[in-house]
Amino acid sequence: METSSVIFLVVSATISFAVGRTIMHFRKKRKADAALRARQVAAQALRDAPPGPPSLNKAKRKRQARLRH
Repeated sequence: METSSVIFLVVSATISFAVGRTIMHFRKKRKADAALRARQVAAQALRDAPPGPPSLNKAKRKRQARLRH
């Protein structure tokens, strides 16, 4: 192999690796953002859910009543 062929091979491999890592970085970042948004939506849905029926346990009912007011 000639020197220019080896240099071209190394440069093209380096560029290919860099492009691949860049694509993976942005893919991972987009996936993390989507997961964060999904967790926030799920948390908001739990907060907006209507309260469950009162507990049969008297002490727990008192705690629930205190939290509501």
